[in-house]
Amino acid sequence: MIPQLEPPALLRERQRDMQAAAPYCGLGFRKSALDPATHQQLRAHFRANAALFRSEQAIAEIGNPDPGTIPALLFEDKEFNVRLGMNLRAAHETWAGMSLELSYCYGIRAYQRGTFLYTHVDRPTHVISSTICIDCALDRSWPLSVEDVEGQVSQVDIAPGEIFFYEGARLAHGRPYSLLGDYYAAIFVHYRPVGWRSMSPEPL
Repeated sequence: MIPQLEPPALLRERQRDMQAAAPYCGLGFRKSALDPATHQQLRAHFRANAALFRSEQAIAEIGNPDPGTIPALLFEDKEFNVRLGMNLRAAHETWAGMSLELSYCYGIRAYQRGTFLYTHVDRPTHVISSTICIDCALDRSWPLSVEDVEGQVSQVDIAPGEIFFYEGARLAHGRPYSLLGDYYAAIFVHYRPVGWRSMSPEPL
């Protein structure tokens, strides 16, 4: 298992409070293949807009040991993202076994060389979530670390064209070790059970 970076104490405390406020559905997590046509569309969207990516705003969970390196680049087409979230809802409902409504679809985010993502939980509205790997150029795998409710940590490789379903608001997850490679591009889709209400969704 890859040694993990520990987040600062204040961040850990905030994450524990958020985790305590979130429901647990008993689903855990599962990796699956994304529909090939959807992956092809995402990859084409990523490559067609490569020149439009900009430095992402500072986020406490994301860092890079080199102060001169931008940790992550971001391109967000809100209309495209909403369509993607609506198109993927049925797949998330099948996994979750419940009716869902879209909370947020964030990205595309392209993590840069050396970047790490502290283990964290998502916003309380992000009850049923997924991470989709669109494309990457890695020297070594950069797995997602996910902790189940019993404290067992798994490290899961998510390759281009794969989707990782998980309970985002409840299960601590991250990539708390430096990315060895040029980039890792992903998009994140979040849902809540129909009728569920909590705080407004935000990135991460």
